[in-house]
Amino acid sequence: MHLNDPTPHNGSWFMDREWCRLTTGNEPWEGPNGILLSASRIKGIPALITAPWALHSEWQGEAIDAVKLALEKQDRALVVLDLPLDASCSWLSPWLVQEGHTRILNWSSEESGLKRWPKHRLKQVKKAMTRGIVIESSHDVNEMVQLHQMARHRKSIASDEEGLKRLLEHVFKSPHQSSLVARDATGNAIANAIILHNHGRSIYAFGGQKRSSNSALATVYLLHRAMEIAAEIGQTSFDFGGSRDSGVDSFYAEFGAQKVRRQRAILCRKPQSWWLRLLRPDLMA
Repeated sequence: MHLNDPTPHNGSWFMDREWCRLTTGNEPWEGPNGILLSASRIKGIPALITAPWALHSEWQGEAIDAVKLALEKQDRALVVLDLPLDASCSWLSPWLVQEGHTRILNWSSEESGLKRWPKHRLKQVKKAMTRGIVIESSHDVNEMVQLHQMARHRKSIASDEEGLKRLLEHVFKSPHQSSLVARDATGNAIANAIILHNHGRSIYAFGGQKRSSNSALATVYLLHRAMEIAAEIGQTSFDFGGSRDSGVDSFYAEFGAQKVRRQRAILCRKPQSWWLRLLRPDLMA
């Protein structure tokens, strides 16, 4: 059932309590209107953070000021909060607010987002097919993690492989996802995409590839199939997940995906903030 009949989540994957537990080993912190943050440590500093691998946080209703006040009362030295999409805040020092964005393609219920694709990308899908590349569902955790980790290792990005395995084992038990792998003509896995189906929006949440002459074609083909599935189950938007890499961001923009604001609010108390400036300058910039 889960392989062929995905369904949209009633709410959001990023409010999943088990997600927080599996990736940190701790009970999550619950704040106003159901927001969940992971209790963790960043470079040894006790922290409340957006759940590992979650692209942003979620909560029900308009509770942004209540969330801020609740977090300021916590005894954790560090808070890293990725606000819900398109939410904004202007919190002052000691808060630091960083600007970012994701890319989302929207369409009406009468159409498919694939109609917005440029011709050269659609030609790549056909070329992938002629080369014998096929898209299959796969719940082989080791295979999916390996492809994901390849991309991280190429970019020298740290990633908790065992934590990711635990998380994907949990994700694969749910019908609210599509786990896809692209195979070449000899059956070798060359790229993957794990799509989370939130309410109304499907999200390209995990992905990786094995570098080869076919890897770029495979990635485009995977996105094509993922968007087909999203439309088939009644979704009307596709979130590419965003990237700080300008090249990747431009790639997503080609498909007609528009920028959607994604802010990060960081609170770090002294003296821990001095330590973090040395070890995690990306959090304090």
